[in-house]
Amino acid sequence: MLSTKEDLHQKVCVVTVTCYPNLSDIRFQLALDLCQLASQLKITLWIVDNSPNHAIVRDKFIAAGKVEGGLASNDDGFIHVERQDTTHYAGKGGAIRQGIKSASSWLDTQTISTATLFSPPTTTSTAIMYMEPEKVDLLNHIHHIVEPILSGNYDVVVPTRNEELFHTTYPKEQFHSEMFGNMHFNNLAKQVAGFQGGWGEKPTKLDWLFGPFAFHTRHSDSWLNYTGTSWDAQMIPYVRGVKNQYWKIISVTVDFCHPKVMKEQEEGDPVFTSKRLGQLNLLFDVLGTNELSHK
Repeated sequence: MLSTKEDLHQKVCVVTVTCYPNLSDIRFQLALDLCQLASQLKITLWIVDNSPNHAIVRDKFIAAGKVEGGLASNDDGFIHVERQDTTHYAGKGGAIRQGIKSASSWLDTQTISTATLFSPPTTTSTAIMYMEPEKVDLLNHIHHIVEPILSGNYDVVVPTRNEELFHTTYPKEQFHSEMFGNMHFNNLAKQVAGFQGGWGEKPTKLDWLFGPFAFHTRHSDSWLNYTGTSWDAQMIPYVRGVKNQYWKIISVTVDFCHPKVMKEQEEGDPVFTSKRLGQLNLLFDVLGTNELSHK
């Protein structure tokens, strides 16, 4: 197992996507916290931003990452920010693809940069992890999440929330809606080869609606070739990889704590319960019916 002190700088890149029309949004402060933590942990963070005031947001992200003891040897540090190209990469799904493309290219250059005349590029595994910017605490668990990939044993890792912390730190409506959605998708997935588990093993259960996932960089094209523009762009590429390309997938449980300020803002607010319902309706169709249903 990887030590939590092991340097992941040239092995792992974290991708996230942002858009902040209002910089007083609590999620913007959480994104700044993520930049600071990434630099402290020496984790490369690649941000694709579509905020109206992109230059201001970019500069604040980079400034947040310039913490003592957290600067990389290059001038840019660990925080990389680029503007979303909405012409070629539309919506949230497009931003994820843009970030994965950039992260994959960056990891390739890290492999090349470590090569010498007498030491060619190594075949060391590298990984890309996608996460939402407000899930700051997840970065504290990154070694646990990427270890199955860097060890060469798995193609994809989907972290699962500790159920007690999920229940106590999330808005109650979100907890119930996502538990319901997870049960539905896991009931469908256990009928699909690749999610059924090996001989004598139980079917693989995933925390589908948590959001984050990590994968071996060699699989980047599976995301880059998918055209979805919403939440489906996170999970359908790995579902197809498991079904059609025999990828090995695993879930690892993390003691993730959701930000208290988000629970306080969202709990009891019908705007957010409507958002949860819209997410379920979309994914029941494009993920459940189109990808996981037995046909």
